[in-house]
Amino acid sequence: MYIRALVIGELFSCNEGMRMAEQPDLPHLRDLLGDAWVDAEIFGENPQHALGRWCRKDPTNAWLPHVESLVRNLLTSNRVTLDRAALAVKLKAEYVSTLAELETAVFLEQSEFQVVLEPFAPERGADLRADFNDVPYYLEVRAVGDSEEDDRFNGVSNELFALLNTIDSHYSANITVGEEYAPRGPRLREAMKVAVEGLKILEEELWERATLYYSPKGGSLLNPGGDYSGHATGASGALHRNVVETADFVVRFQNTGRRNDRTTATAARPFKHIPEPDQTHKRLNKIMNKKREQLPKDSRGIVVIDCSDLFMLTDFSIDAALYGDLMVHFEPVAPGQPVGPPIPYRNGRGLFAKTSRVSAVLFHRRFVETGTIKQDWQVYPTNRANADTIRLSAVELARFGQLGDRANLAAEEAPGNTA
Repeated sequence: MYIRALVIGELFSCNEGMRMAEQPDLPHLRDLLGDAWVDAEIFGENPQHALGRWCRKDPTNAWLPHVESLVRNLLTSNRVTLDRAALAVKLKAEYVSTLAELETAVFLEQSEFQVVLEPFAPERGADLRADFNDVPYYLEVRAVGDSEEDDRFNGVSNELFALLNTIDSHYSANITVGEEYAPRGPRLREAMKVAVEGLKILEEELWERATLYYSPKGGSLLNPGGDYSGHATGASGALHRNVVETADFVVRFQNTGRRNDRTTATAARPFKHIPEPDQTHKRLNKIMNKKREQLPKDSRGIVVIDCSDLFMLTDFSIDAALYGDLMVHFEPVAPGQPVGPPIPYRNGRGLFAKTSRVSAVLFHRRFVETGTIKQDWQVYPTNRANADTIRLSAVELARFGQLGDRANLAAEEAPGNTA
């Protein structure tokens, strides 16, 4: 079950936080984005940008110095070519995806590549061009986080939390919300109205606990004492059971014993008795399949996947997305003979089988360790043996990240290689 909790805490501006910690010096961010923007969106009273929200949460957070360091490297290096105005616009508007591009560019610059940001601008094309010894590589960067379903659930949860955060009551609320509810949708608005009315009744009655059921077609039921047990009979009992059985929005209220200045809440998806298989590999495959179109033909193309916010990404998902599903077959044997051992193989439905534009995929992950942001880069070479595909040597691959146990996919090991 996926559960999100409403974290209650007093908010304060980054400037207020700086009373306890010295305001960080951000000369390169100010140079790129302007003093007025930095003062409003990072150190202001109501910042909307992610950097400002991080500062609001923790004035000494690691993200501000991290981004300042990235911008410093890009603005001061003689190995980087970029359009400052275009970069400023992207960093102001698309922080998560732009952060991944900045980190990739700096990683390559520090690996002694000559780096060009947006090499095809104003036309569509790869995000980066990186040259090493006059050999060009084109990179398309994509940050992958929550799925569309997770985004929907998070949006719905945030609306519920924002509303309940404004209502003082004696209760906490545990909400189970169905798949048909969308952020800012009419179905959610109606359910929120019902929840507010339920809280008003609870404040009058002060029951120890109660469960609210809401069905868009069947109506609503507020059951004192907790979950409905089906005790009612007759027409009213049938009506109650219909609401309970068709409800896709359920709120379990618990009296906290005192009146609070807000109603704390958690949100969860409905429990599924039959677990659904993990589809991360299919989603990754779909994303990378779109990004490959940004890479030029007949080139050394690399797709960079920033998976820092993609939790529980497994080697299985990566291998299936790139190389295809893992299958097994058995060699045919004569009747009565013992069956031999299973022979594993990939079914060719991965990204690499579909395209000659991608020579490798680079998986990037950032993480915070002892207050410092660190990064990990893992490179996966293509296994496509067609003549139209440029395969990278082990030396080339090592410049982009850790090759691990995939050295057998370097160009030197390719079928037909005579070098």
